[in-house]
Amino acid sequence: MKKRSGKFFVTMFFALLVLYIAGCSEDTEKTKTQDENIQTIEAVLENTFTGPDDELKQIWESDVEEKVKAIGPYTEKLFKDYFTENAYLEYTGTYGTTFLLQAHLSDYKLELKKATYEKTKSEEDIYDFSVQIDYQKEGSEQSEVEVLEGQANLNDEHKIEEMIIRNAGDFLVPVTTRILSNYRYGSCTSFFK
Repeated sequence: MKKRSGKFFVTMFFALLVLYIAGCSEDTEKTKTQDENIQTIEAVLENTFTGPDDELKQIWESDVEEKVKAIGPYTEKLFKDYFTENAYLEYTGTYGTTFLLQAHLSDYKLELKKATYEKTKSEEDIYDFSVQIDYQKEGSEQSEVEVLEGQANLNDEHKIEEMIIRNAGDFLVPVTTRILSNYRYGSCTSFFK
């Protein structure tokens, strides 16, 4: 009888150990998926809110034909790998390099300083995010801070299916107002030369 109970406990121990390891690997897989999703969102936000870089400035300062030829490949390089096809077209048509263009036209530099991410309680891969953006007039020592919030929905391949930036207009309106005011007084050049 003692031999049997010993074998029983050894068998139960190994069965529980296997279940424990399987459970831990599932948690590890969920964490890995979350990390990959956050890396995707972070890359898009970094590309949206940091710059403009010299390459983009050069594109915008070129003539219309050159702009048209160059902006597509530049935008693809920044965003295409992170989105599904439809989401890529929607995002670049809505946001894309809009923030960087506004910053460039008013001689500002944007920098993503801090971002937080939180997975929603949904069974789908949906994340709320908040970003802190510093924007600084070129040549100035002082910078201002804006906080924007949004949401990104990702698929199983860690590609964004939909992404919104909720209070983007609150950030763009003051920047656009500065641009229009500069334009009226002749100190801002038009995007289309």
